[in-house]
Amino acid sequence: MQIMNTASFELRSWAHTGIKHLESRNVLGLKWDTKTDEFYCVHPEADMGISDTISKRKLLSIVNSIYDPTGFTSPATLLPKLLLQEAWHNKLNWDEELPPDMQKRYQRWAKHFDLIERCRIPHKLFYGSFEKATLHIFTDASAHGYACCAFLRCEEEGEVKISLVSAKARVAPVSRPTIPRLELLGAAIGARIASTIKEALDLSLETYFWMDSMVVLGWITNSEPWKTFVGNRVKEIRELTNVEDWRFVPRDVNPADIPSRPCNWFELLRSQWWEGPKWLYEPPEFWPYAEITLPEEALVEIPKSVAVNLNINTKECLGSRFLYFSSYPRIVRMTAWILRFCRNMRVNSDKLTKELSYEEIQRAEEALIRLIQSEWPSDIREKYTQTIQFYEENKILKVRSRLILGEDPEDFVRLTVLPDHPIVRRLIDYIHKKLHHAGVQTTLSHLRERFWIPRGRRVVREVLKRCITWLSNHPDFIQDIKALKFDLDIRR
Repeated sequence: MQIMNTASFELRSWAHTGIKHLESRNVLGLKWDTKTDEFYCVHPEADMGISDTISKRKLLSIVNSIYDPTGFTSPATLLPKLLLQEAWHNKLNWDEELPPDMQKRYQRWAKHFDLIERCRIPHKLFYGSFEKATLHIFTDASAHGYACCAFLRCEEEGEVKISLVSAKARVAPVSRPTIPRLELLGAAIGARIASTIKEALDLSLETYFWMDSMVVLGWITNSEPWKTFVGNRVKEIRELTNVEDWRFVPRDVNPADIPSRPCNWFELLRSQWWEGPKWLYEPPEFWPYAEITLPEEALVEIPKSVAVNLNINTKECLGSRFLYFSSYPRIVRMTAWILRFCRNMRVNSDKLTKELSYEEIQRAEEALIRLIQSEWPSDIREKYTQTIQFYEENKILKVRSRLILGEDPEDFVRLTVLPDHPIVRRLIDYIHKKLHHAGVQTTLSHLRERFWIPRGRRVVREVLKRCITWLSNHPDFIQDIKALKFDLDIRR
């Protein structure tokens, strides 16, 4: 400043500590008192509504008007958040007046709201150099919420300085999980905030994590396969922290107990929130210590193991699921609808909403043929490949007929291979009924215009045996079956 004044360079829009008669400046949404070099939150200009009736809309406006990115006022801002959650739980309208008990709780809190500007933290975490710095994360939870706070402990020539770095408090979920689970949530946000602080300070800090729940400490320090809720958060904590850094602290000397419960501004100013626990000023050998054990309450989060002995003799094919539909045309149309649905689900695709087109039905039938051929047992298929030459066309297995030089349609010359399959039997039944319950030879002849079915005559005959209409017109076939059965009984 003196050098600039010597050259008559008058600095503007500059501020530094120690300037007299300079009002507080706005810095990143907070107020900076240049005289004391401290940060504090801005008092909202909105009416706090102490004398007026309070609605859910007003409550939400007040909650969002407090800007505190570091969270040093989080113990006093928990109560309006709890009231807002309770208003949602009671299904109150936006402009509906809060119940009398909720209004009284809010008015007691808002009565000392002017004290928000007296809640201050130093601009600097430490002054000058230091011999050793350690980061201490405290976590806790109650039925109202869960919270964490971070303190930086600096040592210089035997003198210890404790600074509140950051804090975070959250309202407990409406589902009301158990206290140990809430404390685990507090431990999770503590692990995240420690990672953020070390990355921002760019210092190699020895970190300690303190909490008063032996149950959660048992979850973190043991590698048991916990249930999903506990297991996911324990996994995150283990990835962000070292298990050896977690320690036990008694509840009465845990500073994170303050933001986990609602309090007003007057109570916050009188608490030990700003200085940290007294024992933290002592040497490490005087810090709280307790052997971490796994209490019985922690064992409820171990999933029950179920031993299952499966003896699978048959393999269900995917095509059998289509037997829910009674006829082959229905199977094809349903497959076409499924393919259309898959197409419409693609991003940036034209949505089809009209009736099924011929091309869609044709693609659906080709998809069914590929499915049928994919479920053809490989050992049976190899028997036919030794004597018959197959080839693929559009990933569909086909075989050439003996009428290659004829002027027949392409499908008649190159037949699609259809092995014995539940869907193929639906196709045979459909062709049989379409031909007015024709016999085995007629049905097989129509099938061979497009398809080649291994051992087709036997498969067609087995399908027709289930047709009552065809059996009633062929009593000789029934007699042959009875005679065969009688002959078998005699042989036995």
